Amino acid sequence: MDKPGPIEPSRKSVIIPFLNKLFIVIDDVILVWVALGIIGVAFLLMMEAITDFIYFSQHSISHIISDLMFVLIIMELFRQVMRQINRQSFSLNPFIFIGVIASIRGMLLTQMQLGMGETEWQGGVVKLGVHAVIVLILVASYYIYSKGRPKEEQ
Repeated sequence: MDKPGPIEPSRKSVIIPFLNKLFIVIDDVILVWVALGIIGVAFLLMMEAITDFIYFSQHSISHIISDLMFVLIIMELFRQVMRQINRQSFSLNPFIFIGVIASIRGMLLTQMQLGMGETEWQGGVVKLGVHAVIVLILVASYYIYSKGRPKEEQ
């Protein structure tokens, strides 16, 4: 009886490149859908911020700032997805920026809640301190990360 042999080299060399191209196309399609979803969410948040601005009340200020800062965070995620679509090298920078923006957002919201009496003073000050420490750690991380990367990648 004949033993089943390995796949013929010519057949193997045709299948692997085809599968690679197929998976790249599937990856691109998924990334485009993710990018469109991110833009859609950012648009909805901007519309919510606009309606908060139109129907303004004292508590709308914190919601407007929160929504706008969240749009900034979402757009940083969008930039990272675009880097993936364009096949650029991976970078931690967008994630560090997201962390800084999120912490500053938390500081602003906590400060407004303290100013409006919506949170107790001691808990609010602790939150502010935690957010400030996170910002300092992320800025130091960004500095160290930037110094360790070659100039053309930055």
